[in-house]
Order: sequence, then structure tokens, then C-alpha cells
Amino acid sequence: MLSAVRIKQLKSLHQKKFRRIENKFLLEGSRLIEQALSANAEIEEIWMTKKNLDSQIGKKLIKQIEEKNIPWSIAPHKIIRQISDSLNDQGIIALAPIPIYKKYKNPPKQSIYLDGISDPGNMGTLLRTAAWFGIKSVFRSTECVDPFNSKVVRSAMGAHFYFSHFEAISDKQILNDFTKVGMKVLGSDMEGSSIHSLSLSDINGWILVLGSEAHGISESVRSLITTMVTIPGTKGMESLNVSVAGGILLHALTSLAVVTN
Repeated sequence: MLSAVRIKQLKSLHQKKFRRIENKFLLEGSRLIEQALSANAEIEEIWMTKKNLDSQIGKKLIKQIEEKNIPWSIAPHKIIRQISDSLNDQGIIALAPIPIYKKYKNPPKQSIYLDGISDPGNMGTLLRTAAWFGIKSVFRSTECVDPFNSKVVRSAMGAHFYFSHFEAISDKQILNDFTKVGMKVLGSDMEGSSIHSLSLSDINGWILVLGSEAHGISESVRSLITTMVTIPGTKGMESLNVSVAGGILLHALTSLAVVTN
């Protein structure tokens, strides 16, 4: 049985301060935990309800959990509900250490830079989309929402465990590390050239900058962009949501050339 002290400690991980102190975060929901297990993520412990355990997906998860020798136990639904940050908890929670990512020695050939992304849902969707397209290197400004925020983690659906590089870097590092080796620093706005006219055949790689939902790409980062692109669409429409735009741009970029990190 989870003690009151343990419940309080787990609940505290919904706050950035305590995630950083403990260097741990929570995974909530069967599909997310299944994705983490499939990615061979390190998981310290799992708690689930009897109802979840008896379900089809619960039985499948238990098999994976026991194969990986991860400690688990049954907990009452009211306890899971107390710990959960979701309005629709699925009766299962896991505790995991924040992954240790590599520090890059040389700029990766394909990467994205998230510039002031503040909405947890957008951040999570962008991470999930990047992982889908095989992007292993994700960088962000310090103004972004914490990527281990509970809502980000749920939206990312296990993407955190698929990256090699995942860190906050300054815009100065973009200039010094990426542009000096001949990489394109790509930005996107309504006035750019069509993404469909972009050629990657003569470059050393690229980093795609995706700006904040409210303000777009910051002025300091905009000055570092070597190529501005746009997604052709119907005139007069508002710009696309950043996570939607990110998906379209990553599909186009990864289709243009096969470049490995």
C-alpha cells in the first residue's frame, strides 16, 4: 500500500521544481507506458488498479513489466486518482527517471529548435511528430514549457525515450555550431519561399526552427535564419497551428533527402 508520504512525493512530481530535485517524472496511462516499455525506457515502479490489471491491455502490460523485472503493485483507484494529473486517468501510473541524453560534439544533420513553445499540448505533439519522422535531436529555448510537464508527457506519447539529443540551447549556439559548418537554419512564416521549392542536395544538414504560438520566431533567432520557408495554402486564412505546421514541414524535409544524424 502506498503511504501518505509516498503519495505526496509522487504528486509533487507534477511540479517542475520537484521533478528537477528528484530527477524523476510520472507516466500516466496504458498506451504511454506501453510505448515507454517498447522503447526500453528505464522505469522504477508501476502502480495499477485491479480493473486495469484484469483488462486485455493490462494483461499484456504485466507480461512486459515482469519480463523487464520492473516492480509493480495494485493500488486502489482512489489512490491512483489522487496521484494522477489527468481528468480521465486510466488506472495506471509509472515512475521513471528523467532520461540522460547525449551532449552533441558535432551538430546533428537533422534537428529541430523549439523557440518559446509555451502550450504543453503543442510541445507534446511536436515531440511525438519529431519522433515519428525519425528526428533524434530536439533543442529548445529556455522560454519553452518544461518538456517533462505532465501534459507534455501525455501528448508526446513516449517520444521522450526516442531522442539522442534533447536539451535547451541558446540561439548563439545555433549561429556558432550550426551555421559555421554550412547547415541551413530554416524558419517558417507566411512570407517565406514554398517548402516545395527547397533543395537540400548541396547542404550539410538542417535545423528547423518552430516559433511560439503567440509571437512566432523571436527576433534574436530570426536574425540567425538562413532560409525562410512557408507552407502554401489558401490566401486569407490564419496561419497554421505550430504543431500542424511542424508536422507538414518535417514530412517535406525528411522526404527531400535522406540525411542521417
